[in-house]
Amino acid sequence: MAARAVGKAEGGGVFSELAVGYLFLGGTGAGGCMVVALLSLLIARCDLAAALQAQFRSGEGRLFRSLLSPLLVVSLGALLLGVACLLADLGQPARVLLLAFSGKVTHLTVGAWALTLCSVAAAWLLLVWRGVVAASPSLFRAANGILLALALVVAAYTGLLLSSLTAVPLWNNAVLPALFVASALSCGFALAAGLASVSEVARTFATTLRRLQIADMAVIAIEALLLVAWLAWAPSTDATPTGQAAAQSAAQLLHGSLAPLFWGGFAAVGLLLPFCVEAVAAVVSAPRPDGAGASSLRRETWSRVSLVTAAGSVLVGGFLLRYLVVTAALQPVSVIAPLL
Repeated sequence: MAARAVGKAEGGGVFSELAVGYLFLGGTGAGGCMVVALLSLLIARCDLAAALQAQFRSGEGRLFRSLLSPLLVVSLGALLLGVACLLADLGQPARVLLLAFSGKVTHLTVGAWALTLCSVAAAWLLLVWRGVVAASPSLFRAANGILLALALVVAAYTGLLLSSLTAVPLWNNAVLPALFVASALSCGFALAAGLASVSEVARTFATTLRRLQIADMAVIAIEALLLVAWLAWAPSTDATPTGQAAAQSAAQLLHGSLAPLFWGGFAAVGLLLPFCVEAVAAVVSAPRPDGAGASSLRRETWSRVSLVTAAGSVLVGGFLLRYLVVTAALQPVSVIAPLL
């Protein structure tokens, strides 16, 4: 991420719009990979063995593929688009290669390698899901475990990178990486729900999707708590220029120029709306003993509508979070040295 020379003006513009796109796409892709890996690891051993033997082309294996293969395609695509945004922002892609093979262990090198290996693991698993490459159940599970770990690193590393920048007080705290991980996982749930809602998968895996919505509610609640902790930290700092910059950044979000976008966009649309929609859906779409006829049809329709609505609002919130985190940054110094 290329840094820009800025002063103390609002919306310091420390990173470009391409970097915001990278933060969102990388986090969303990582979140989708985490969801794919988690759901793959939850497949029963006997079902997985039969599905792998049939190369996911028949029976339950084909159903599993219809749910997880599209999610993996979109997640991998988001990761690669994120990399493209990063390279375009840097302007000199060769610098990334030099950094990756420099032998120095930094947030950037760890993140670059994690992003590369995560993309490779996702691509290999996609070939397995499509029946192009054969794999044993043990190898399949191991690959998904590796994908889960790598995706978690990718989701966290951007927050770790930002939090390591002492020149930007709003970012320089330990809560930001956890906030980015929670947001990435929620975006992963959103991708899964959104893709399922436009296919017959929504009916076949209705129970699974309902459980995903409940899990997403928990993640959204955690994300909201982390957001409060992150913002509460800024005004509590000392009266030094660094502390003042942190407090002013938080003020921009809470009651300054960015407040309408923060409260109306991220808080309302990105957190409150999907939480409420998923809460109602969890009740309305719950299986009932008399669930036949028109009532069953209405529940299925509501389930699809709730999946689309919650997914769209979560993804909007995921983008706005990263945009606001970058835009609200103020510095107590006039220039940030380039990161690369």
